[in-house]
Amino acid sequence: MKICIFGAGAVGSFLAARLAQSGKQVSVIVRGPHLAAIQKDGLTLQAKDGDITVRLPASDNPAELGPQDLVIVSAKTPSLPQVAQGIAPLLHADTTVAFAINGVFWFYGDGFKPNGIAPDTARLDRDGSLHRLIGVERSLGIIVRSSNEVVAPGVVRNESANNGFTIGEATPGRATDRTPALAAALDGSGFIIKALSDIRHDMWAKLVRNSASSPLCSLTGSDVATAYNDKAIGELAMALMRETASIAQAHGFPDLLPDPGEALRMGLNLHHKPSMLQDLERGRAMEIDSQLAILQDLARQAKIATPVLDTLLPMLVMRAKTAGCY
Repeated sequence: MKICIFGAGAVGSFLAARLAQSGKQVSVIVRGPHLAAIQKDGLTLQAKDGDITVRLPASDNPAELGPQDLVIVSAKTPSLPQVAQGIAPLLHADTTVAFAINGVFWFYGDGFKPNGIAPDTARLDRDGSLHRLIGVERSLGIIVRSSNEVVAPGVVRNESANNGFTIGEATPGRATDRTPALAAALDGSGFIIKALSDIRHDMWAKLVRNSASSPLCSLTGSDVATAYNDKAIGELAMALMRETASIAQAHGFPDLLPDPGEALRMGLNLHHKPSMLQDLERGRAMEIDSQLAILQDLARQAKIATPVLDTLLPMLVMRAKTAGCY
């Protein structure tokens, strides 16, 4: 199986390094100093079980790599329209495209009608290029539970003792053996991977927590542990988690936050900066639309009150705009 990681930043580089280490045929689409370093010295992963360096094909031009069997898109969500415009050389008739992204998937509303109403997710594919040039039928979602950071060009550091990925179909109820087959093909690569028939439940389970850590850490400049150990910030985090869980419940995903206090305690020792804060500090486009603004859209469509999100989101947008990141 030929695998290409499109947008090999922190998570994508971790995946590429582990897949290459296990003997998989993997290449990466990446650009800038990260690309130059990988081409010159290889891709280095600093992990808790030791450092590794792998050599693998790397380019900023998909045409140089040619058609693939699996493309894992790990680019940040603001870059997805550009991914759609450039991905064609990597695709053949049966290529699967799996999106390992943060927040709500661009295909979330396709074939999904909670209470008989399809969610409006138009802000996640404003020009329709993802639907038109990639399409839902060949698409999957991947939920990432792995903390990584690019610490130097060509070098990514993994901060998780256990790294897990869930792969699932974009269209609910689609009868297919595609996800189990892909999970089996990727197994044995130094991370846990499981397959689901629908990715939405796991999407919400992660988003309940990210909807708190992403804005609060970005606004305070703190890692998760530092923010959550502050009593007032911790209370805001629990309130944001409750609001997000309420939206999920309105969409048919209940009981995602049975104990907000326990959810908060999980972050008290997490000395990791969320990817949104990493992007802010590096002057990169922030995933505000896919993680937070879309939550406000979905809440209003479902008539769910989100007073804390409504208060913090304008401040976060202003902070991002002044930094040139939105």
